[in-house]
Amino acid sequence: MESKRILFLRVLLGVLILLNMAFIFRFSSENGQVSTETSGKVAHAVAEATVRDFDRKPQEEQTEIVNHLQFPVRKLAHMTEFATLGGLIFLLLLTWRGKVLLRYGGAILAAALYALSDEFHQNFSAGRGPQLTDVLIDASGALLACSLILLVWFLVRLRAKHPRPKKIVTTFYRIPCPKLASPVRLAVAADLHGNPPERVLDAIRAAHPDMILIPGDLTDYESICSRPTACETFLRECAAVAPTFYSLGNHELGAYHRGNPFGKPRKREIPVDFSERVAKTGACLLRNRSVRCGEITVCGLDSGLDGRRNAPDARALEAFARESGVRVLLCHHPEYYVPYIRETEMELTVCGHAHGGHWRFFGRGVYAPCQGLFPKYTSGLLDGGRCVISRGLGDHTRIPRFRNPRELVIVELGGREPMEKN
Repeated sequence: MESKRILFLRVLLGVLILLNMAFIFRFSSENGQVSTETSGKVAHAVAEATVRDFDRKPQEEQTEIVNHLQFPVRKLAHMTEFATLGGLIFLLLLTWRGKVLLRYGGAILAAALYALSDEFHQNFSAGRGPQLTDVLIDASGALLACSLILLVWFLVRLRAKHPRPKKIVTTFYRIPCPKLASPVRLAVAADLHGNPPERVLDAIRAAHPDMILIPGDLTDYESICSRPTACETFLRECAAVAPTFYSLGNHELGAYHRGNPFGKPRKREIPVDFSERVAKTGACLLRNRSVRCGEITVCGLDSGLDGRRNAPDARALEAFARESGVRVLLCHHPEYYVPYIRETEMELTVCGHAHGGHWRFFGRGVYAPCQGLFPKYTSGLLDGGRCVISRGLGDHTRIPRFRNPRELVIVELGGREPMEKN
């Protein structure tokens, strides 16, 4: 799988490098008059965007400003072209093993040699000629881009060698439920994704929950097929704290991208003994079924993500709706709530999957799987507290979260007090 990803990345970078080189070659083929007109148009656009009241100035003054801007615009364009080229070459070389400084120098040298050939090529265009200063400017662009990538590479390696503990916040909600004789404390542990569970377990124990709910993506399909799995250890520790209920997300079912970002994630068959292995931990795996725990009926929905389809099992959902007592539903996908679940009038639905939108600005997420850019359902409460969305406790990509710490949700369900967040 890893080799397929590396091959795909190399092909993609190779294509981008060739396109960049073709782009540079195309502009070097222009004669002096056309090249001057092109840079003049760009300089005029820059002047309009940066010079105050540019359009109101006399024509002679506008022409003088554009002429002054034309030289730095041309050189900056050259730097940008070769910065992109050098950066892409360096990224390509980083997909192989070896001394990073040699690959760093090789990328800069390759970009500089192409800059030299580009100046030679301009010698055949009317009104243009080679200039050594242009080669130096182009090479400096490649040097700058490669140096920035090298700095990022060094910081990533340093962080990998000395990882900092992942921050976990505990969010408390109090949600009224007159049907309950006494309040019940629920811990919602979503989207652990096989990450180290020690700090999560500490946070769960500190909350003293009456029940622990795990709405999917505790692990992935490949891990489920191994024996024993780390998720079984986590479930065993949770079951020692409180009754633990677990439903399956898209990652447990194998419905996620595996080296092919253009493919449609499809479900795979879970090992037949997985339910038994979970039962031995003391936890309860709910696959489109429900169980009674005191006054509460706990239901669990499998992820419905399968190729182009993404919807819950309709018959299972109808059966859940007919259950008695206070119904608490584990549903991995928050996007199911409005079109499928809200009309069932279940008392509480707990979800994950969206990871809080991964990057959060002004209380909104940037991207969530199955919801796309600027998703609507990523965190917090919906429908007066009938749906709780966790930002999750782990990640399955190397892209770091931003302004979005991992989250353990504690729901105090019951009583007649107004809903609140602590």
